[in-house]
Amino acid sequence: MLTRLRQLLNHNWLVRFRQDRSIREALFVFLLTRSLVFLIFFTVPLATVASHPEAGYYDAFISFEHSAIARHLRTIMARGDVGHYKDISELGYPRAPFDGNDRGSQRFAFFPLHPMLMWGLRHVTSDQILWSAVLCNIFFFLALVLLHKLTLAFGYDDSTAGRTIFYLAAFPLSYFFSVPMTESLFVLLTVASFYAAKREHWWAAGLIGLCASATRVTGVLLLPSLLVLSWQMYRSLPIKKIVGLVLIPFGLFAYMFYSWWLSGDALAFKHANEAWGRQPEIFFLRKLLEYLVHPHYILEGWHFHLANAVAALLCFVCIYILLRRREWSLAFYTSASIVIALSSGILQSLDRYTMGFFPVFMALGLAMNSERWDQATRFVFIFLLGIMTTLYAAGYSNALT
Repeated sequence: MLTRLRQLLNHNWLVRFRQDRSIREALFVFLLTRSLVFLIFFTVPLATVASHPEAGYYDAFISFEHSAIARHLRTIMARGDVGHYKDISELGYPRAPFDGNDRGSQRFAFFPLHPMLMWGLRHVTSDQILWSAVLCNIFFFLALVLLHKLTLAFGYDDSTAGRTIFYLAAFPLSYFFSVPMTESLFVLLTVASFYAAKREHWWAAGLIGLCASATRVTGVLLLPSLLVLSWQMYRSLPIKKIVGLVLIPFGLFAYMFYSWWLSGDALAFKHANEAWGRQPEIFFLRKLLEYLVHPHYILEGWHFHLANAVAALLCFVCIYILLRRREWSLAFYTSASIVIALSSGILQSLDRYTMGFFPVFMALGLAMNSERWDQATRFVFIFLLGIMTTLYAAGYSNALT
């Protein structure tokens, strides 16, 4: 038995796994940040507070003695848009003419790949929500590994790659990577598509990109972005090599056809978002400029004005950094993504969308190359991650979007 175990441990693939720097770096960052997130998820629902107004203080009590940790965690995991994904996995999309005021029709705003994975889990486990969260955490770990490898593939050093994945994992809203939403899946697919293209596996890049465009509409941006990358790599567009990229938009096309078949509206996803107040605007900077003129509105219900505006400005700064480095494909992908997000006519949830633009964190990794700035950024991100995760666990609406 011991001999067999020793042989297993000595297999080449396991040795490579242990020696792979990207895996070791990603595992450290993943465990560090997820430990913080789940510690808060476990403790906040168990906290009770007793007030003593006459003395001017409060007592907090946390006890695991009679706690149902799984039940509390399941409640946290099911917040926000998770309910919509769960409904789709159980009920599907409605087969009826599209009606923007109908909750069933509003499900078309959510693309199908993530609900399909939840549907699959529903058939193998009775605890769909928690196992969906486990799957999302696995996706996030793999995304960190591939992002580290991608940063190295672009010619940057280990320290830059390490900063890149740390900033992504410690981003103030990165708790969304650990709940059953599309964040971890989408980042994994976009990073993997770029990485496959960088290694000249163009058919794989196209197939992965197809999955990305079936996860979010911005997945189609991989097509022009990877065309730019191929031009950088070859100084031309070798059609025979990159023909696999034509697969990318077919995830979106398939969803549009399915939406038309069910509801008679191929753009049901767009019209569902419009029913929630996301009206397309040609001048995409209007809402951001309005806030910068009136910055005193910090927080309002579901809308964390300040965080969303800062996230948008961070994107533009990082685009400038990428352009200075002549990373045209990464700069294009980030620019197109932020323009589409801002063109919705509302800033709400922009900080969460920014998390999906992985080149932002590569740019930060490049910029924060002094120890002082790096440590300051890590401190600010971890500090804000703790606060925002606590608000999310406590059910505050501004942390749910």
